[in-house]
Amino acid sequence: MMKTRLKMKIASSAVLVGLGVCSLVNSVPLHTTSSLKASTNVLSRYHWRRPSQSSGTQGNNNNVTLPTGTQESENWAGYIDTPTSTSSQYTSISGSWTVPDISASQQNDAASAQWIGLGGVSSTDLLQMGTVEQIQNGQPVIEVFWEQLPSSAQNVMTVPAGSTISATIAESTDVNPTWNLTFTINGQASSQTIAPVTLDTSYAQEIGTSAEWISEDPSDQNNQLYPLANMGTVSYQSATVNGGPLNYTTNQVQPDAMVSSSGNVLIVPSALGTDGASFTTSVPTTSTAASTSTGTTTSTPPTSGYQPNGNSFHHRGYGQQNAFWSNWGW
Repeated sequence: MMKTRLKMKIASSAVLVGLGVCSLVNSVPLHTTSSLKASTNVLSRYHWRRPSQSSGTQGNNNNVTLPTGTQESENWAGYIDTPTSTSSQYTSISGSWTVPDISASQQNDAASAQWIGLGGVSSTDLLQMGTVEQIQNGQPVIEVFWEQLPSSAQNVMTVPAGSTISATIAESTDVNPTWNLTFTINGQASSQTIAPVTLDTSYAQEIGTSAEWISEDPSDQNNQLYPLANMGTVSYQSATVNGGPLNYTTNQVQPDAMVSSSGNVLIVPSALGTDGASFTTSVPTTSTAASTSTGTTTSTPPTSGYQPNGNSFHHRGYGQQNAFWSNWGW
């Protein structure tokens, strides 16, 4: 996302002015566009580092427990599935979350994002949809978006904080290789919809190699992270892939925590719920230490948003400096 005052229209070079068409969900007005100008922005440049492990002490901290085997990322937190069999492919993913209220964030441009997606781990191809939240002129602005890399992300509509978003990405059963991206807001279908997406066979195969449920600190077009918004705790529910729970036996499950290059834990994933399809991601509110079965990493979370330290925030593939990437272009 743009380092200089992110303009939260996800349509890369057009200028969208005015409030646009308005629809109602549970009597709350939802606008298809906002008064913000469009920009070319970047979200979800995922930078993988390593499984969290002992790395020394930085100040006085309390312990925060991470799921065993949690992997560190500079901008993602949540869960990633990959098929246990190389012959298996993912053709659908679902999940729901409540849009966080980031109004407590004091820094302008502070941002966060929540999304589900297919692909982007071992491939640069990625199909995803979700919400992005940012402080603009002291007020939170929240957008529903979708994206098919390498094309820029597309804004769908604005929604209020506290909305429950239920999203599904699925291959059509009758018009292959068309894919449907659908969502509801507070259990109701929106008047704004996403047209079916046509993918070629190669692209469909590539996105079938992973599934993600992610909370993220977005980055700008120069690959610099925005200040992380205080999103509190986000609860993910009904996290399924190919119709089964996230932790189904055919999936290799990888939890991810967002950890700064200095070892600060910025977003913490919880362990999976007993249903195997629910978890939370949280921004720590006090100084914390991250502990796993392999040791303890101490950290101090941001108070007014995380400022990037100049490192590269690309999602590179495993073959590129031991990090994945999935090139988001907002």
